[in-house]
Amino acid sequence: MMHLLIISHDVVGQRMAGPGIRAWEMARALSSCAEITLIAPYPIDVTAPGIRTGRFTMGDTSSLAFYLDQADVVLANGFLLEAHPELAEASQPLILDLYDPTLLENIELFRHASPVEREERARRDIDLLNRQLAAGDLFLCATERQRDLYLGALMAAGRITPERVDADPLLRNLVVVVPFGLPASPPQRTGPGVRGVIPGIGDNDLIILWNSGLWDWLDPLTLIQAMPQVIARVPNARLVFMAGKHPGGAAPMRMTDTARALASDLHLLDRHIFFYETWVPYADRANLLLDATVAVSLHRQHLEMAYAAIRSRVLDYLWVGLPAVLSDGDPAAALAREHGFALVTPPEDPEAVAQALITLLTDEARRAELADQARALAPQYTWTKVVRPIVRFLEAAPVHKPRSASRQRSTPAASSPSTAERTDRRQTLQEQRNRALQALEATWRLDQLTPPAQGVAGKVRNMALERFVWPLLAPLIARQRDHNAAVIRAAYATAEYQDLLSNDVARLIAAVRLLAQQTRDIAEHMAGLEEADQHLRAALYGEQPPPPPRTRTQMVDIDRETLIEERYE
Repeated sequence: MMHLLIISHDVVGQRMAGPGIRAWEMARALSSCAEITLIAPYPIDVTAPGIRTGRFTMGDTSSLAFYLDQADVVLANGFLLEAHPELAEASQPLILDLYDPTLLENIELFRHASPVEREERARRDIDLLNRQLAAGDLFLCATERQRDLYLGALMAAGRITPERVDADPLLRNLVVVVPFGLPASPPQRTGPGVRGVIPGIGDNDLIILWNSGLWDWLDPLTLIQAMPQVIARVPNARLVFMAGKHPGGAAPMRMTDTARALASDLHLLDRHIFFYETWVPYADRANLLLDATVAVSLHRQHLEMAYAAIRSRVLDYLWVGLPAVLSDGDPAAALAREHGFALVTPPEDPEAVAQALITLLTDEARRAELADQARALAPQYTWTKVVRPIVRFLEAAPVHKPRSASRQRSTPAASSPSTAERTDRRQTLQEQRNRALQALEATWRLDQLTPPAQGVAGKVRNMALERFVWPLLAPLIARQRDHNAAVIRAAYATAEYQDLLSNDVARLIAAVRLLAQQTRDIAEHMAGLEEADQHLRAALYGEQPPPPPRTRTQMVDIDRETLIEERYE
């Protein structure tokens, strides 16, 4: 059976976000047609039949080498090419998952960063996209709208040629739609949800659930602004935000604090609006969904929204049969309009959101109608169905030829202690460098210079600072901020250069190893030919065959990692 390596750039485990869920569920769905190895940069603490798991170190080429060596086909999230450009040179067919347009997401994620930082991030994202377009043998996207986006990019990159179109007129074998999926089995409660867990939510309260992270590109603020109108009509309405810390250590979002502050200003915090501070385990998410009366997912108008996937939280509405309120303009809203499982409101319109919520909270028959439509649509999005384009690619992909027996024998079974020590040291230095970059990025702006005010004296001090001191120092602070930005750009450029250099060295070492093996194979072949010639002469002319040549092998250490055998007589 074909061996498929799936590489996730995010955490895969009991607590995981969208990218990890997608990698895990695709691995499970594909395990019936391929041997699956799933690896991630964090330990994987979940298991399933037919799936082997492992861990690699982000940015460390050597940590991927073993897994790549065993694979016939590689399926990787496209973001990985930034830290692992060597994936583009892999000999195996490469499937790149581009369901999350990184460039468009980062435009929103870095909206409050400095112009210098935003330009640098955009430059790196464009470079990453170009590498992805050049490297992939099959591209996965999440919607037909995304597919059009990537076809345009591939055309600009020169990947769409007359020969390719002649063989595949609509390029359905190059860019395929693999949306987010959902389980085939119905949801089952495994424990309590929010009732009885969050103080202030009773058995008879109607729960409005925001079942995703409070990401900066979403719009929980419009929902909070709508709540006073909702509460005036439905006093037992309770809004719950899932606000747990990202399990993979993603940078904190501004939106969480902004949303909490707005709820507090409206005097609704912990009375009608609640923030659930724990990231819910993936296997237990049904508990919260089954407690909910209605779900909400809102966004602002921007490109990330227009080209987003149908998000996992929306598919969970289908799975559970949960009526919802959605912002217009993204693929999820278009699906809701077509199938009638949610009410769609204009973006950033608190009045429309309030009216939609009041309708659903006060009209049980309307809720039941939307719930039935959601459950009817769910079977179209089971994971085993959505991965079918990948199955077709695997069935047509060339079989990876295993290494020769002689090469297997000559490959060291394990690294020497010195190699292991060098690898650990390199990983430690990379982690220290990345932590230093994160610290620089967190402090370079020189904002929030005014310390917290404690007591009357503190308030007087802060008033003096803000009125007299900071205005006088503003030009100096601005110059220092520009200097810090330049330092960060230089640090990122240096780090990127170091990573590229490290990858080049790793490729060079691999090439030397391959050349050494080929040299040994040729030498063995020549020795065998010479021995066969001597025996043939003996058989034809009666000559006594000479004794076999005495050879010995000398091991030469190249950079303590590459071993080359030199034969001499």
